[in-house]
Amino acid sequence: MHTPLLLARHGQATSGPDHRWTAEDPLTAIGLQQAQDLGTAVAARSPRPDRIVASPAVRAQQTAQACADALGLPIETDPRLMEFGSGALSPFTLAEMIELAPYDDIWHPHDAAWDGETIGAFWQRTGEAAEAIWQAGGRPLVVSHVGTTQGILRWTMRIPPDAPDSFSLFVGNASLTEVVVRVDRHGRRRAELHRLGSAEHLSNVTDI
Repeated sequence: MHTPLLLARHGQATSGPDHRWTAEDPLTAIGLQQAQDLGTAVAARSPRPDRIVASPAVRAQQTAQACADALGLPIETDPRLMEFGSGALSPFTLAEMIELAPYDDIWHPHDAAWDGETIGAFWQRTGEAAEAIWQAGGRPLVVSHVGTTQGILRWTMRIPPDAPDSFSLFVGNASLTEVVVRVDRHGRRRAELHRLGSAEHLSNVTDI
Protein backbone atom coordinates (compact mmCIF):
# COMPACT_ATOMS: atom_id res chain seq x y z
CA MET A 1 0.00 0.00 0.00
CA HIS A 2 1.36 3.40 -1.02
CA THR A 3 -0.89 6.33 -0.09
CA PRO A 4 -0.08 10.03 -0.42
CA LEU A 5 -1.93 12.16 2.14
CA LEU A 6 -2.28 15.77 1.02
CA LEU A 7 -3.11 17.88 4.06
CA ALA A 8 -4.56 21.38 3.61
CA ARG A 9 -5.36 23.93 6.26
CA HIS A 10 -8.51 26.00 5.77
CA GLY A 11 -8.33 29.55 4.41
CA GLN A 12 -8.34 32.63 6.64
CA ALA A 13 -11.45 32.76 8.80
CA THR A 14 -10.62 35.27 11.52
CA SER A 15 -9.79 38.96 11.50
CA GLY A 16 -9.56 41.60 14.18
CA PRO A 17 -8.09 41.44 17.71
CA ASP A 18 -11.51 41.00 19.39
CA HIS A 19 -12.49 37.89 17.42
CA ARG A 20 -13.26 34.68 19.34
CA TRP A 21 -12.96 31.37 17.49
CA THR A 22 -16.01 29.19 16.88
CA ALA A 23 -16.64 26.22 14.59
CA GLU A 24 -19.19 28.36 12.70
CA ASP A 25 -16.62 30.97 11.59
CA PRO A 26 -16.89 31.48 7.81
CA LEU A 27 -13.96 32.35 5.57
CA THR A 28 -13.06 36.00 5.15
CA ALA A 29 -12.82 37.55 1.68
CA ILE A 30 -9.10 36.75 1.77
CA GLY A 31 -9.87 33.20 2.90
CA LEU A 32 -12.28 32.66 0.02
CA GLN A 33 -9.58 33.72 -2.44
CA GLN A 34 -7.08 31.44 -0.72
CA ALA A 35 -9.54 28.56 -1.05
CA GLN A 36 -9.85 29.27 -4.78
CA ASP A 37 -6.05 29.36 -5.11
CA LEU A 38 -5.81 26.08 -3.24
CA GLY A 39 -8.41 24.47 -5.49
CA THR A 40 -6.51 25.60 -8.58
CA ALA A 41 -3.27 24.20 -7.15
CA VAL A 42 -4.60 20.76 -6.25
CA ALA A 43 -6.40 20.47 -9.60
CA ALA A 44 -3.09 21.13 -11.36
CA ARG A 45 -1.32 18.28 -9.57
CA SER A 46 -0.43 15.09 -11.39
CA PRO A 47 -1.80 12.79 -10.25
CA ARG A 48 -4.69 14.74 -8.76
CA PRO A 49 -6.40 13.91 -5.48
CA ASP A 50 -9.29 11.50 -5.99
CA ARG A 51 -10.96 12.00 -2.61
CA ILE A 52 -11.68 15.00 -0.35
CA VAL A 53 -12.15 14.49 3.38
CA ALA A 54 -12.87 17.56 5.51
CA SER A 55 -13.50 18.72 9.04
CA PRO A 56 -17.12 19.74 9.69
CA ALA A 57 -16.06 23.28 10.71
CA VAL A 58 -17.55 25.89 8.36
CA ARG A 59 -14.13 27.29 7.44
CA ALA A 60 -12.89 23.82 6.46
CA GLN A 61 -16.06 22.99 4.54
CA GLN A 62 -15.86 26.23 2.52
CA THR A 63 -12.21 25.56 1.71
CA ALA A 64 -12.99 21.97 0.77
CA GLN A 65 -15.85 23.13 -1.46
CA ALA A 66 -13.51 25.26 -3.55
CA CYS A 67 -11.30 22.20 -4.01
CA ALA A 68 -14.32 20.00 -4.74
CA ASP A 69 -15.46 22.42 -7.45
CA ALA A 70 -11.98 22.42 -9.02
CA LEU A 71 -11.59 18.63 -8.85
CA GLY A 72 -15.17 17.59 -9.55
CA LEU A 73 -15.29 15.50 -6.38
CA PRO A 74 -17.74 15.16 -3.48
CA ILE A 75 -16.74 16.07 0.07
CA GLU A 76 -16.56 13.40 2.76
CA THR A 77 -16.96 14.92 6.23
CA ASP A 78 -15.22 13.34 9.23
CA PRO A 79 -15.99 14.96 12.62
CA ARG A 80 -12.76 13.48 14.01
CA LEU A 81 -10.87 16.09 11.98
CA MET A 82 -12.31 19.00 14.00
CA GLU A 83 -9.77 21.32 15.63
CA PHE A 84 -8.83 20.92 19.30
CA GLY A 85 -10.98 23.07 21.57
CA SER A 86 -13.68 23.61 18.94
CA GLY A 87 -16.47 22.12 21.04
CA ALA A 88 -17.10 25.48 22.71
CA LEU A 89 -16.66 29.17 21.97
CA SER A 90 -13.08 30.22 22.70
CA PRO A 91 -12.83 32.16 25.97
CA PHE A 92 -9.93 34.09 24.46
CA THR A 93 -9.98 36.84 21.86
CA LEU A 94 -7.48 36.64 19.03
CA ALA A 95 -5.30 39.24 20.78
CA GLU A 96 -5.40 37.24 24.02
CA MET A 97 -4.54 34.02 22.19
CA ILE A 98 -1.42 35.66 20.75
CA GLU A 99 -0.42 37.33 24.03
CA LEU A 100 -1.23 34.54 26.49
CA ALA A 101 -0.52 31.51 24.23
CA PRO A 102 -2.86 29.26 26.28
CA TYR A 103 -2.10 26.20 24.13
CA ASP A 104 1.51 26.35 25.32
CA ASP A 105 0.27 25.01 28.68
CA ILE A 106 -1.49 22.03 27.07
CA TRP A 107 1.11 19.35 26.39
CA HIS A 108 0.38 16.48 28.78
CA PRO A 109 -2.23 13.93 27.55
CA HIS A 110 -4.51 14.77 30.51
CA ASP A 111 -4.49 18.54 29.89
CA ALA A 112 -7.85 19.79 28.62
CA ALA A 113 -9.08 22.67 26.48
CA TRP A 114 -12.04 24.90 27.45
CA ASP A 115 -14.52 22.43 25.93
CA GLY A 116 -13.28 19.64 28.22
CA GLU A 117 -11.51 17.48 25.63
CA THR A 118 -8.01 16.42 26.65
CA ILE A 119 -5.10 16.71 24.27
CA GLY A 120 -4.60 12.95 24.56
CA ALA A 121 -8.19 12.36 23.41
CA PHE A 122 -7.58 14.78 20.55
CA TRP A 123 -4.48 12.89 19.42
CA GLN A 124 -6.49 9.66 19.65
CA ARG A 125 -9.36 10.86 17.43
CA THR A 126 -7.15 12.58 14.85
CA GLY A 127 -5.00 9.46 14.66
CA GLU A 128 -8.07 7.28 14.18
CA ALA A 129 -9.26 9.59 11.39
CA ALA A 130 -5.86 9.45 9.69
CA GLU A 131 -5.76 5.65 9.95
CA ALA A 132 -9.24 5.33 8.43
CA ILE A 133 -8.42 7.72 5.59
CA TRP A 134 -5.17 5.87 4.87
CA GLN A 135 -6.80 2.46 4.99
CA ALA A 136 -9.44 3.61 2.49
CA GLY A 137 -6.67 4.20 -0.05
CA GLY A 138 -6.64 6.47 -3.05
CA ARG A 139 -5.09 9.95 -3.10
CA PRO A 140 -6.98 11.86 -0.42
CA LEU A 141 -6.96 15.61 0.15
CA VAL A 142 -7.63 16.22 3.86
CA VAL A 143 -8.90 19.73 4.67
CA SER A 144 -8.71 20.58 8.35
CA HIS A 145 -6.75 22.67 10.86
CA VAL A 146 -3.33 23.37 12.37
CA GLY A 147 -3.84 21.09 15.37
CA THR A 148 -5.38 18.35 13.27
CA THR A 149 -2.41 18.46 10.91
CA GLN A 150 -0.09 18.02 13.88
CA GLY A 151 -2.23 15.11 15.07
CA ILE A 152 -1.96 13.41 11.68
CA LEU A 153 1.80 13.93 11.66
CA ARG A 154 2.01 12.37 15.13
CA TRP A 155 0.11 9.41 13.70
CA THR A 156 2.53 9.08 10.78
CA MET A 157 5.46 9.05 13.23
CA ARG A 158 3.73 6.43 15.43
CA ILE A 159 3.70 8.72 18.49
CA PRO A 160 1.08 7.21 20.82
CA PRO A 161 -1.83 9.41 21.96
CA ASP A 162 -0.81 9.10 25.62
CA ALA A 163 2.70 10.44 24.93
CA PRO A 164 3.30 14.07 25.94
CA ASP A 165 3.40 16.63 23.16
CA SER A 166 6.86 16.19 21.64
CA PHE A 167 6.86 18.92 18.99
CA SER A 168 4.80 21.85 17.77
CA LEU A 169 4.28 23.22 14.30
CA PHE A 170 2.39 25.96 12.55
CA VAL A 171 1.13 25.93 8.99
CA GLY A 172 -0.44 28.96 7.32
CA ASN A 173 -3.90 29.34 5.90
CA ALA A 174 -4.66 27.24 2.80
CA SER A 175 -1.14 25.77 2.87
CA LEU A 176 -0.31 22.23 1.80
CA THR A 177 1.50 19.50 3.70
CA GLU A 178 2.25 16.22 1.95
CA VAL A 179 2.91 12.87 3.60
CA VAL A 180 3.39 9.52 1.87
CA VAL A 181 2.65 6.43 3.95
CA ARG A 182 3.60 3.07 2.50
CA VAL A 183 4.02 -0.55 3.49
CA ASP A 184 7.21 -2.19 2.24
CA ARG A 185 7.72 -5.76 1.00
CA HIS A 186 8.20 -6.96 4.58
CA GLY A 187 4.92 -5.48 5.78
CA ARG A 188 6.56 -2.58 7.61
CA ARG A 189 4.95 0.84 7.52
CA ARG A 190 7.03 3.89 6.67
CA ALA A 191 6.04 7.55 6.48
CA GLU A 192 7.78 10.23 4.43
CA LEU A 193 7.18 13.96 4.88
CA HIS A 194 7.52 15.52 1.43
CA ARG A 195 6.47 19.08 2.22
CA LEU A 196 5.27 21.10 5.20
CA GLY A 197 3.09 24.19 5.01
CA SER A 198 3.81 24.99 1.37
CA ALA A 199 2.13 28.26 0.31
CA GLU A 200 3.67 29.15 -3.05
CA HIS A 201 0.30 28.66 -4.75
CA LEU A 202 -1.32 31.51 -2.79
CA SER A 203 -1.75 35.08 -3.99
CA ASN A 204 -2.13 36.26 -0.38
CA VAL A 205 -0.29 34.46 2.44
CA THR A 206 -1.69 34.71 5.99
CA ASP A 207 -1.05 32.88 9.24
CA ILE A 208 -4.25 33.57 11.20
